[in-house]
Amino acid sequence: MKVFNKCCDILNKIYAYAGVALLAVISIACILQVFSRYVMGHAIQGTEEISRYCFIWLGFLGSSVCVQKWSNAQVSFLNDTLKGDAKKWHSAFLNICVIICASVLLYQGMKCVGITGKQKSSMLRIPMSYVYAAIPVGAFGMIVSALQRLLNLFIKTDDRKEEKA
Repeated sequence: MKVFNKCCDILNKIYAYAGVALLAVISIACILQVFSRYVMGHAIQGTEEISRYCFIWLGFLGSSVCVQKWSNAQVSFLNDTLKGDAKKWHSAFLNICVIICASVLLYQGMKCVGITGKQKSSMLRIPMSYVYAAIPVGAFGMIVSALQRLLNLFIKTDDRKEEKA
């Protein structure tokens, strides 16, 4: 279990660092776009597309990190009122729901990547499958993170504190 936890942590660190890099690219592209449009008089081509595609990747990679940290949007009224085993089973149910939804995303994302393999973006002329690959990559991370949370609910390990639901 320790090895699995370490692998999950490494995967989510990679996702988090990639997210920071993508955020930097988005910021630079937007600054260049505004500067070139208003100071130089004409916009640099492709900066809008770069920032849009980086934002898509950032959203899916960030979703995986949110699942691991359980920081995704939620209504916590029920979870806050539950105690003991009821809270554990409620958390298990929620993690199973995340795994099911992310599995559908993974499957449909893989189909989408296959379909868009020959389609090119309008400005940058990169294959759109590179953009749509964010869906299965992010979904895989969400599945792994939810599975880690689910297993840590029922398998007590010394290297993990009590997981908050």
